[in-house]
This record gives sequence, C-alpha cells and structure tokens, in this order.
Amino acid sequence: MTRLLALFTLLLVAACSEAPDDTLYGYAEGDYRLLAPETAGTLSTIAVAEGEHVTVGTVLFGLDTRIEQAGVESAQARIEAAEARFDDAAAGSREPEIAAARDQLSQARATQVQTGNDLERARELFERGILPRARLDTAEAAANTANARVAELRERLALVQLPARENQLRALAAEVSAAQIELTRAQEALRRRTVSAPADGWVERQLRYEGEVAGPGAPVLRFLADGSVHGLVFVPQTRLGQIQVGTRLTLACDGCAGTTGGEIVFIANAPEFTAPIIYSDNERDRLVFRAEVRIDSAPPPPGTPLQARLTP
Repeated sequence: MTRLLALFTLLLVAACSEAPDDTLYGYAEGDYRLLAPETAGTLSTIAVAEGEHVTVGTVLFGLDTRIEQAGVESAQARIEAAEARFDDAAAGSREPEIAAARDQLSQARATQVQTGNDLERARELFERGILPRARLDTAEAAANTANARVAELRERLALVQLPARENQLRALAAEVSAAQIELTRAQEALRRRTVSAPADGWVERQLRYEGEVAGPGAPVLRFLADGSVHGLVFVPQTRLGQIQVGTRLTLACDGCAGTTGGEIVFIANAPEFTAPIIYSDNERDRLVFRAEVRIDSAPPPPGTPLQARLTP
C-alpha cells in the first residue's frame, strides 16, 4: 500500500511538472528616434549628454553656421541697398504728397517688422507645443496683411511720382521684395542648422561628436520620447486561439514594484524562431508569434524582461 501511494504521488508530481505554463515571456522595447539635421555639416555644439531628460523645444545640437550667417547678413545688406535706391528714386516733385506716402510706407514697414517678429515667436511656441494652431494662423494672417500693406503703399508711392519714373519705382519695389524673400530663405537655412527636441524624452545615446560631419543620413543622437516604451511578448502557436488584439494581460518584471496591466494591440501574422518549411508536430510546438502590448502604467526601461498572464 505504501509503495502504491508513493508511486501515485510520483506520477502526480510528474504530471504537474508537465502541465503547460500559462506565462508569456518577453521584454520592454522602446521606439527610438534617430535625430539628424536636415542639411549636412560639421557639428559645432552638443548641448546635451547621454542619459539626460529634456523637454520639447530644448536645443540638442547645432552645426557650423558661418556660411548661413553670412548669407543672412548679405541678404539684409541687399534689402538696405534696395530700399535706399527706392527712397532715392521716390524723391522728386510733389514733395508733400510724396512725403505723406513715404510716411505711410514707413509706418507699414514698422508694422511689417512687428508682425514678422510676432510670427517668429508664434512659430517657436507652436513647435514647442505651447501655442495652439489657431494662434499661429492668426499671426501668419497678420504678417501677410502687413506685407500686403507694404506692397500696396509702395505702389501708391510710385503712383504719386512723375509718370516718367513710375516704371523705375516699380522695378525698385520688386528688387526690395526679392531681397526680402532672399532674407527669409537665408534665415530658414540658418534655423535648420540647429536641432531641438521633438518631444519630452531621454537622450539615450550620442552617435557623433563635435567636429564630425552629420547630415540626413548621419544622425547625431538616439532619442526616446516619453511614453514610447511598450511591451513585447511571444505567444505560442497553441495559444493563439485564446489571445487576440484587445486581450488584457497582467505584467510583472524582476525589480518592478508589483504588477501592472496591459493590452495587446498587435499580433504578428508570421511566426518566429522556426523555419517555415519545418512544420512537423514537434516543431509546431515551438512556433511563437510576436505581440505588442500597451502598458497601462509607467513602463520599465527598454530591455527589461517581462512575464505576462491573461487577466481573469
């Protein structure tokens, strides 16, 4: 009797040890971004360090700007020269009317500068997520209106000149407008030499250093935005019938304080870890499917092993 009881106990233990484990295994994975400048150039400054947490809009690194800065200064000089030629050509007969038109044009130019500065500040705040799109649209509309007003007053000033000089003034006004467009282009080229954080997040790794060449195909930093870590678990082929998109899981990891919840948001269509031509009964048991899990609470660092069970 004792021997039979011992044999029954041994068989029970063996059966329990062969019972399938309902735990899914995986790890935390981060959706990293590779940050690179839009144009190629030599890195002049790195403003952050690896492991540093930054907020959206924080300047991360910049390229050498000597050529672009020279382009801005050259465009500004061309504007001043074109406006001087325009003002000189505008002087002549009908001095009271011309003086009044010039005063109106000066006021319009001042408004143009102010609205242009307001627009630049609005763009900066919008890129940082502080200003809504509607406010940016309002600032753009005001700047466009001011530009149109300046153009209108230039034409009006040209009309009060002697008929023989009208075409000359129109050509000079067009020259000023072309110089202003060139200035805008040069300022945009200068702005693109500096790269800022696209969101709140962590500087995970520095890939290039000061003095090296960076560009669209040569990123400088690997960046992990806040909230861009998710879980990866691997579902055995035999359990695909129990698990689908939307299935709730209870997640745990070594070193984590307690457990947290999660939801499967994606399951791969193809299996992994087994060659597709080997589909014997034994090999089919080894098929697993990658599933992505959205974690409810603050996720662990990328690479942390995870254990998941179906939430009752």
